[in-house]
Amino acid sequence: MSQDSYLVVGGGDVGLATAVHLSSQGCLVYLFSRRYSVINKTKIVRSNGLFLPGNYPIAACFNDIQKIAAANDGKLPRNIIICCRGQDIESYASILGEYIHSQMNILIICASRFSGRVFGKVLYREFDIIETQLPAIADVNNSPFACRGNADDQVAIKRFKKQFKVAAQNSEMTERILVTYQSLFENLRPAISSLEVNLDKCNDIFHIPLILATLEKWELGESYNIYRGFSPRTGDLIADLDSDRLIIAKGLGFPNLSNMYDYFKTAYGTSGPSIYEHIHQIKALDNATVRNLHHRYLSEELPFGAFPLQVLARLVGVDTPFLDSCVTLGSKFVDEPLRWNAEFLELDTQWLDSQL
Repeated sequence: MSQDSYLVVGGGDVGLATAVHLSSQGCLVYLFSRRYSVINKTKIVRSNGLFLPGNYPIAACFNDIQKIAAANDGKLPRNIIICCRGQDIESYASILGEYIHSQMNILIICASRFSGRVFGKVLYREFDIIETQLPAIADVNNSPFACRGNADDQVAIKRFKKQFKVAAQNSEMTERILVTYQSLFENLRPAISSLEVNLDKCNDIFHIPLILATLEKWELGESYNIYRGFSPRTGDLIADLDSDRLIIAKGLGFPNLSNMYDYFKTAYGTSGPSIYEHIHQIKALDNATVRNLHHRYLSEELPFGAFPLQVLARLVGVDTPFLDSCVTLGSKFVDEPLRWNAEFLELDTQWLDSQL
């Protein structure tokens, strides 16, 4: 049993699931959530899913990062797992920045592309932390869990995904992340580079077509499950959008990147000749309900996932008709500006070459 200390940042579904998972392995877990939670008083995260049911203790939970540091001798734990949406990554970097040092190992579980790069960019801009002084900052291509939060202190872990990939700024930093986290997450695997792991992210690829196919329900604020009741043609649109992602990856030097079929097979163990069949086999999605107009399946996936992917397409000079159509149509239904462009992300041919 480990007694290493870890800070989990984010009190959403994945944050609570991560706290449960670490606590179950004997880790000392601190939880930072910007919203008030009853965990502050109980020091317990409740798990009521198929995996790891029970009550799991944590060392402290606060919505003030200074209180987390005070509970840990004025510092933050050296190992930090950030579980958040793309629109939150900059604010979390600003909150954590004064405590960041080069020996930290930061794992970012976020569906948005280039979240690790944006995190480091904020540290430089606001705290003068130059690249050689950065901690290991790693992106993953996927969440380690399929989970749903039922309350501020309660989560249901429906399954552990079979595999998720990780990469930090360079091979040395990636190795540090693996040494720190692979014993805790047996399904963690290294990717070649940060570029590869960001190309390998797929949430936007299947969420955006599902939302666009049900825009009337989504815009009216109806409560419904986007994964159930969609048509095979919508599944074909997901495959078409994925083909654009693979064309971009090939143009950037990754001709063997996994397609959506392999993604579902690897993460969930599904099979079949169509995306439609794969999605309907995933029992963990049976109760995945969209309840509001600002759901991350569009408000996060489009500006922080599909749009940066389109930026890569422009840099490499390939045509992506399905991606372009989804970005154009979807942007009419989100309030978030599309600002993660090449200049903001500091994506250029020199950086791309370094990632190959």
